Amino acid sequence: MKELLATLFLMSIVNAGIAGLIWNAYRHLQGVRLIAVGFIVGAVAVMVGGAFYRPAPGFLNGMTGYLPNILVYTSLALCVNGVMIFLGKTPRRWLLPFSILFPMIYWPLALATDPGDGAFRSLAGAVVLSVGFGSVVPVVWRRQGDCAWLRWTLLPGIVIHLSLQGTWSLYRVWLRLTGEMDPTMFFPWTIVESGVAHHLWFVCFLAMLGARLQSKVEQRNRDLAHEIDRRRHLEQQLAATLAAERQTHAEYRQLLDIVVHEVRTPLTGIDRAAEMLQLQPTVLPDAGLRRLTEIRAGVRRVAGLVDRITASERTGHVQFQPQPLDLMAVVQTVVGGLGHLGAERRVQVAGPGHPVWLETDPSMIIAILRNLVENALKYSPPPTPVVLSALAHDGMVTVTVTDQGIGIPDLERPSIGRRFYRASNTGRHSGNGLGLFIARRFLAEMAGTMRHDPGPGNLGTCVTLTLPVRPLETDMPEARYA
Repeated sequence: MKELLATLFLMSIVNAGIAGLIWNAYRHLQGVRLIAVGFIVGAVAVMVGGAFYRPAPGFLNGMTGYLPNILVYTSLALCVNGVMIFLGKTPRRWLLPFSILFPMIYWPLALATDPGDGAFRSLAGAVVLSVGFGSVVPVVWRRQGDCAWLRWTLLPGIVIHLSLQGTWSLYRVWLRLTGEMDPTMFFPWTIVESGVAHHLWFVCFLAMLGARLQSKVEQRNRDLAHEIDRRRHLEQQLAATLAAERQTHAEYRQLLDIVVHEVRTPLTGIDRAAEMLQLQPTVLPDAGLRRLTEIRAGVRRVAGLVDRITASERTGHVQFQPQPLDLMAVVQTVVGGLGHLGAERRVQVAGPGHPVWLETDPSMIIAILRNLVENALKYSPPPTPVVLSALAHDGMVTVTVTDQGIGIPDLERPSIGRRFYRASNTGRHSGNGLGLFIARRFLAEMAGTMRHDPGPGNLGTCVTLTLPVRPLETDMPEARYA
């Protein structure tokens, strides 16, 4: 019997060590911490009892088992609440205070009543066991899922343990009441039975942990399989979308080539007609000849712009060809080219009164300013003016175009400049949503920015362009200056 008790003692210590390792490794699992602490406290109770308990009649001898008794029931309460948390149930918060306070009261009270009789201490201990284990029995019985097997393993062990301990305690009390005094204070077989129940509880704890980990692995495998199926489906959708995009892009390039051809043909005709008229100087006055020169220059500029836009759509990059120019002269060219919209009458140019020099691509800056001024004239009532101002400062040139037209809705302002995008309030005005898109493409090559704000008094639109006086070396390779 001594060897068996020593083995159970050592196994309790080993269980405590394993519980500590499990606590450290699986602290993320709910309830594991309380269960591990419960087994560690139980091992401490075994060590304290083995070292100090003196199972003999007498008050002082009986009090040597006071602390081990409290630790045993504390361990029980911690393990029970830990299991309930592990199984996803609300713990019995009253159980730990009860398991500590009740032994603290009944043990010295029973010793003071009769220090030579352990029957009532045994009965009180059985009451604590019944309350502690009884609180977890319904949870184990109704358990479904990964730990449903506890109903047929742990639950019978609990019932057997409570039955043996409770029956033995009642038998001792019955003997005491019938007048038969038993001075024995230590029954090895009850310790052995409690030790076996303790180790059964620990084995079930390990099995519970394994079942929970296996359940999590299976759930993760299911989630992973679902994620793989979802990503495979998304990959198929992406492949189909890319194929459709390639087809659309090919059709777009074909359409672009057709549009370029259809645009170039009338431009060539206009240029040839203007050239033939220039060859007959007596037919037109000097003003008409100057206008023919402007028309031919505009045709060449538009044709070159079409070629560059076509090349940019194929290569994704617009060739930037900077050269020194006077911005105010460019503004006058733009205003003069929009005479059919009444630009010379409606556009008010505000400048510093002297040339504003910058180094940039003339075709691009003319196309940008022409687009902005044309939009301002088109979306403003005919009598209202359009103000175009230019200012150079700190190595930057700022150009603003302000009108008193329909404006841009606040929520749509960030979308202005996207391909084919038009504001919701432009329905009765013709357009295709490409002008500002091309302007933004050109500005990106020129290291410039464009911002749309409400006009003065929250009326109309104020477009602000910001351009560097000289192009950045990182953006302008030397080959472009050749």
